[in-house]
Amino acid sequence: MPPMLYMTDEVRAPNPIPNINNLTPGSGVIFRHYDVKSRLELGLKVKRACRKKGCLFIVGGDTSLAVKLDADGLHLPEYLALKRSLKARLWRQRPNKILTAAAHCQKSLMASMALHVDAAVLSPVFLTDSHLNQTNLGISKFQKLADHAKIGVYALGGINNKNAIQLINSPAIGIAGNSAI
Repeated sequence: MPPMLYMTDEVRAPNPIPNINNLTPGSGVIFRHYDVKSRLELGLKVKRACRKKGCLFIVGGDTSLAVKLDADGLHLPEYLALKRSLKARLWRQRPNKILTAAAHCQKSLMASMALHVDAAVLSPVFLTDSHLNQTNLGISKFQKLADHAKIGVYALGGINNKNAIQLINSPAIGIAGNSAI
């Protein structure tokens, strides 16, 4: 799994290509532009940019699109991880393909483990502008949840160049984000 995941965001960065071009090779990109009309076309552009930059290309929330684009992986939003969909389980059986899931609490982290995902993206660790109505986990709760997970866990939410140092000794396998990346 890559040490860093860039989570695309259609509001903050309608065109994710410039951000992908600035990534370190070996990073991963989770393509989450869920509501754009030309998702397939943009997905192709994002995949090309990932290949050019040497990054993994992971499609968020759409198994059919992930198959069409021959993505490196599929990312399940929390609600899909909790549903344990057949499509996600079938994706899990594909050789050399990654499966990740979003988690915001112990219940969704446990559901992710039951799906045998390669990693969970646990959030929000810190206060974040993108989820103002959601209570952040804080470093101590994040560490406790990640310590007990039997899967790799990424830290997401409110991470910046000032607080990222708090994650150095945590069990996180990497960080995920959009604006700070």
